[in-house]
Amino acid sequence: MSCVYCNHYIIYKLKDGYYKCAKCKRKFSPKKIERKAKILKGFLDELTPQEISKKYSISYATVVKEIKNIRKVIAQICEEEFLKKDEIKEFEEYLYLPKSTKNILNAQNFLTIDYGGKIYNIMLSPMKNYAGFDEEKIKSFFRQSRIIKVQNHANIYKFWDYFEKFIKKYKGVKEENFFYYLKEAEFRFNGFKIEVKDLF
Repeated sequence: MSCVYCNHYIIYKLKDGYYKCAKCKRKFSPKKIERKAKILKGFLDELTPQEISKKYSISYATVVKEIKNIRKVIAQICEEEFLKKDEIKEFEEYLYLPKSTKNILNAQNFLTIDYGGKIYNIMLSPMKNYAGFDEEKIKSFFRQSRIIKVQNHANIYKFWDYFEKFIKKYKGVKEENFFYYLKEAEFRFNGFKIEVKDLF
């Protein structure tokens, strides 16, 4: 076992059951690590919070709180992976309109980027900002704001198809949380990795 904070290999076991790192001097609980590992495993296996709670006998509130943390870390991982690349192939805008509404102003607007075979998404201005515009003006805006004309949509379209199927499982996502679900879909689609140590 190594330190979950700095990965140093020398750690000491304390009387209270915690471990302390010889380098960064921070303490951590092996039980906490085990709990996080179980929740992460369930999350990656696409179990619901209820299923994870039941399978590992962890309180539902703890599971929900940890999954929120996991999604934040995943968003950061996606950001870091994107910043490593300098080859951007193409862009395309996407409007996601939940089946619960037909009002285009309730749609989530984001830009999907294909970089070296991987997908990265950027949230754009909310559609509700265009309240008062008629449909033709909205269409004109999207035509004018196209950054790069897409020549080969293959990977982007694959992601959009994946995302539509992915988001349906949640039966409604709050606007303030949509970004994190989008990033989770991006993370899974790209096959990125996450470890328990990333959660500390």
